Amino acid sequence: NNPKFKTLNFKSGLNILAGLQLSDVDKKTYNGIGKSFSLHLLHLMLGSRLDKSKPKERKILDFLSNYGAFYLELEHQGQPYKIEKNFAETHFTLNDERIAQSNFPGELRRILISGTFDTSVSFKQLLNCFARRYGSTYYTDVLTQQGRPLQDYYQMYTNLALLGVNTELVNEKAVIKDKLNKLEKAKSVIEGYDRLLEDSNIKDLQDELAKLIKEKDEFVIAENYDKYKREADGITVLVNKIRNEIYEITKSVVRKKESLEESTLIDVDLDKVKKIYDEALMFFDDKVSVRLDQANEFHRNLVRSRTQRINSEISELTIKMEELESELSIRENHRDSILKDLNSKGALEEYNSISDRIRTIERDVRELDKYRQLLNSFKADKSQYDLDNANLQARAVSYLNNTQDFFEKIEDKFRTLVKRFYTNHGGSFHVTETVDAKYLFNVDVQVPRDGSQGINEVKIFCYDFLLYQLRPDLLKFIAHDGCIFSEMDPRQKSMIFKVAIETINDSDLQYFVNIGQSSLDEVLDVGKKQQVLSEEEKSYIKESVILELYDKDPSKWLFGMSFS
Repeated sequence: NNPKFKTLNFKSGLNILAGLQLSDVDKKTYNGIGKSFSLHLLHLMLGSRLDKSKPKERKILDFLSNYGAFYLELEHQGQPYKIEKNFAETHFTLNDERIAQSNFPGELRRILISGTFDTSVSFKQLLNCFARRYGSTYYTDVLTQQGRPLQDYYQMYTNLALLGVNTELVNEKAVIKDKLNKLEKAKSVIEGYDRLLEDSNIKDLQDELAKLIKEKDEFVIAENYDKYKREADGITVLVNKIRNEIYEITKSVVRKKESLEESTLIDVDLDKVKKIYDEALMFFDDKVSVRLDQANEFHRNLVRSRTQRINSEISELTIKMEELESELSIRENHRDSILKDLNSKGALEEYNSISDRIRTIERDVRELDKYRQLLNSFKADKSQYDLDNANLQARAVSYLNNTQDFFEKIEDKFRTLVKRFYTNHGGSFHVTETVDAKYLFNVDVQVPRDGSQGINEVKIFCYDFLLYQLRPDLLKFIAHDGCIFSEMDPRQKSMIFKVAIETINDSDLQYFVNIGQSSLDEVLDVGKKQQVLSEEEKSYIKESVILELYDKDPSKWLFGMSFS
């Protein structure tokens, strides 16, 4: 909805976005004007994400988030769909229904991809195969449409599924390979168990354990041990009782001493008492008859009596505590003597030593037995997985032998495409079993002298169109970035358009490609010299340019403004 944006009005058949120069004199590059980004933007509208952790992609997201809302209208099996995306928000809108970013690719797969096709392949993976976006990684090999290393399992799986290979066998191989990889990671630990079992033989430990258990059962405890043990236990009970009594007496003595100190602190001020009596005489006249001296003497006698009583109680308690402490000392010495005598006769130390050793050996035997079980399980699993792997490899070879005719037909289709570019050279296409790869099968695609970048790009074009021929109803759509033309000679560039036009005429293919002016000029001019393209085909190419972007004026770039 930003009026600066250059809308792409797609149509059936061929669709070309051309990057052009404003004049022949000005040779300023037309890179960076939005040719490649048009395809990248198409991917984004169909659920691809920008990685915020990458500075370049974060800048792109920031730009798009402030640019406006984008709309993509498409039609599938006669049903129209409208996708709306505001990059400042995380959701998509499909036919006015709001869908979370994480759920959107799955929804597209549900409505756009036939349910009979391998459900392990995502919509994004299929889109990448039929619409190679810009980037050297995507154009290094025919099998790197996901931009992943050539050995990537999921990338290879997607290609095998599109080629019609039995992916049930591939899934079996992946499961076995994962199990073998996990065992390999545990190998060093298992080998440690193996060495441990060699150094500590379980049988030797079990023999020692049996011997010790017998010695324990036959062990003769010192004579009268039980009698002395009961006596020692009884003394312990009595000792604890004496200690509790001493504790209670100690608390009582402390409380009485505090009370005694408070009694001695009481001091009678006779002057104050006299004043009180004088006041009393004033109010009560002669009714108050108690004399001050008598009252004071009474108070002193009372304090003296209380002090004597508390001192007497403290003395009695102190004597009792001394008696208890003396008894405690005697009892503890007696008990210690009994225990010492029992230990000196080996009644406890040797017996306990045997018991401790038995517990240690039992623990060691349990641990070693666990290690042995793990080791045996590891060896059994490894043998079984190796056997399963060998059987699967044999089944893979048998499968390829039985489907030889099927893959020869695929090779014939590929060679037919390649021969359009190279006279008498059709290249080769083979599916072979791998030695150890997780994906079980290799796809070996060769074109003579394909070490050349230009020839490799031809090979990529032919492979992508091969996948379309094998799966014409899957997306009915192919897209290439203009980098596919970078190292091709003019004749090959023209042949790409000729093959594309012929495929469009024979099917419902919609082909979208961006191209720079120099390559477009070569495509339209070379036809006269090499007679690759007919005049009708060249006219069709010109009519298929749905958008022109110009190098000098940013207002004529994809976003209508400078965007690096």
